Amino acid sequence: MLLIGFGEFERHALSAFIRLSAKRLPAYVETDDLASADFIIADADHPGAIDDLRRAARGADTVYIGSVAPEGALGWAMRPIDPMQVFRELDGAVALRMFRHTPPPPLHVASAPAPLAVDRQPQRRASDVATEPLALLVDDSEIALRFLQRQLEALGFRTESCTDSQGALAKLAQQRYEAVFVDLDLGPDSAMNGFTLCQHVKRQRAQGAGLPPRVIIVSAHGSTTDRVRGTFAGCDAYLTKPLDDGLLAQQLRSLGLLAATEQERPRRRSRRPSDADAAAAPPKAPVDSTPS
Repeated sequence: MLLIGFGEFERHALSAFIRLSAKRLPAYVETDDLASADFIIADADHPGAIDDLRRAARGADTVYIGSVAPEGALGWAMRPIDPMQVFRELDGAVALRMFRHTPPPPLHVASAPAPLAVDRQPQRRASDVATEPLALLVDDSEIALRFLQRQLEALGFRTESCTDSQGALAKLAQQRYEAVFVDLDLGPDSAMNGFTLCQHVKRQRAQGAGLPPRVIIVSAHGSTTDRVRGTFAGCDAYLTKPLDDGLLAQQLRSLGLLAATEQERPRRRSRRPSDADAAAAPPKAPVDSTPS
């Protein structure tokens, strides 16, 4: 780990966290050599730091701290420095690299084909499957997952879910999704938080074939700072909990993931009868006003 820039106080705090990381996994060791550093923490407001790292082609290994981060950065955090946030970004990067270098499990090949089961459910047409977008839901709360699943299935989505970033990366490596819904706080068992996972989903797909899925952050945190961080992470939309059904549908339509249905289209206002309507109407029977 290499530190670039920073004043004495900030450098001392970050160095202390690096030393403390020796008692955990992943552990980090500080170095003063750029060539031997696996990751860099750089002061984005330090003159020349961004240019030096860009010339060394190390921007993708760098977590920047400051007012802005260049495109392609590994991560970004604002001041005042939160070392826990910085190291969550780094832990997510380590988890992603380990995932990329872990061979997939061997496929199980059956010795003989299993007999075909009779499916008594209504047959689904190919056109039906093609029109149902598949969404991945990532949240450490089972209740939140079930609630979002019901909302999306009511809008015609198929859904799959997991509770941490490791499960999300495994599913994304095996399946293409039109949308990924990510909570920000994924709990202590997750190697990445929602910001880091969003960033890696976008970057991983951009480096591979095909367009990346739409990433929608869903969180109870709706501050301006969180929304800005979501934008820098590459999210396509930022929604706050609890999710409003109408707002969710509107956002999905704006992303091209949902077509307006007859129920969602605004109702036509009843118009007042015109003179032509009155002329075309059959004459009313005369009313006898003679008192009885």
